[in-house]
Amino acid sequence: MARNILLVDDEAQWLRALSVTLKRRVPEAHVDTCMDGRQVLERMQSKKYSLVLLDLTMPFRSGEDILQDIKLNHPNCRVIIVTGVNEIDSAVRCMKRGAYDYFNKAGEVEALVGSVRRALEVIGLEANLEQVRESFFDRELKRPDSFKEIISCEPAVLDRLRYLEVIASSPAPVLIIGESGTGKDVFAKALHQLAYPEQPFEVISLTSMSLEQLRVTLFGSVSLEGGDTPGLVQLAGSGVLYLDEIGELSMDAQSQLVELLEHNQYFPVGAQKPVCSECRIVASSSHDLKALHQQGRFRGDLLYRLNAHELALPPLRERRLDIGLLINHFIDIAAQELNRERPLQPSNLANQLWRYGFPGNLLELKGMVFDAVSRSDNYKLNISAFAEAIQSGANNRQQQLSISFGEQLPTLAEANKALVDEAMSRTASNQTAAARLLGISQSALSRRLTKE
Repeated sequence: MARNILLVDDEAQWLRALSVTLKRRVPEAHVDTCMDGRQVLERMQSKKYSLVLLDLTMPFRSGEDILQDIKLNHPNCRVIIVTGVNEIDSAVRCMKRGAYDYFNKAGEVEALVGSVRRALEVIGLEANLEQVRESFFDRELKRPDSFKEIISCEPAVLDRLRYLEVIASSPAPVLIIGESGTGKDVFAKALHQLAYPEQPFEVISLTSMSLEQLRVTLFGSVSLEGGDTPGLVQLAGSGVLYLDEIGELSMDAQSQLVELLEHNQYFPVGAQKPVCSECRIVASSSHDLKALHQQGRFRGDLLYRLNAHELALPPLRERRLDIGLLINHFIDIAAQELNRERPLQPSNLANQLWRYGFPGNLLELKGMVFDAVSRSDNYKLNISAFAEAIQSGANNRQQQLSISFGEQLPTLAEANKALVDEAMSRTASNQTAAARLLGISQSALSRRLTKE
């Protein structure tokens, strides 16, 4: 529905020209036409339209009356007035009656096309938000088969899987953010399996990629002598194009992606005419793109187009319930790849790793398990690599806990209050999180706060 547009005008030539323009400039939309204002509501009953482009001056029924009927019977439908009548009063009346925008036929077509694209984006976001609301209380995954590579029982991760199911049908770009090693590529593949399992999945790593390399790799090239080279956008077809580490791109290279995202078209190197893109863009970054934008290192127009849907992945240190599951998962993989018997995970290993920070996240844990399996006998997992990591983490925490005192030492009560105040400040007064930082129960922290 978010892509259906109805053009209403009694001038056949103008209607035909506008239809051709929109089909060329907004290829993802489905454009229908109507020359009789009396048929508009009937057409809208038989087919759901998210956007109507409406002429004001027509026989039988005026555009203002039709606008009023549309807003009454289809309040979620946007209406853009496109008319040859250049009257301020009519424009004001139409906007008061709920028109989304108002254009004169003699004006710039480019501005009208831009308004159509913005309206479709807003409508699509509203539809996705409604889907999120409807699915919020549904805790069951509808397509668990699409998440076979994601091992988790953490509520925060399962929430992100449900969010992927909700946005799978949306054509809008998806931005996946998270620390290095959190599995951003696995979530991108899961989205592909959800929405486009029969279509291609193309990947490009943007680290240290120049503008010239980006253009050739993404958009391909054409030659007068033949021998055209397809780019990844073309190879992705109607599937997914995954842009890995988009924060690494230069500002000049970023401008090429703005054009692709804004108009769904691109110019192969050496081409004179644009080519339409049909692929879904999924980008990832281990950097804070908003911070890069504030530093002048990332384009705002690219950022805002990318994060129509944003998926933030938690680091492994926030997935304590998953550590044991992931160790077993990686043991299975390592045993198979190393052609060894599967050793057993010690029952207390996962608990011992709870306080380790895992700066390398899933990749670090996987490396530890592979090392452990290679050192193990055929019965029990060798824990040397884990013990070294735990000791290293303890040493780092000891260094971080170094406290400087003045000439006069604080009392125990003063030190206790200072620690509690600091923990509450760091967690924005979240008692559960503050208690975790202090290594005490939430109820114990609550009692301490009450005494104060």
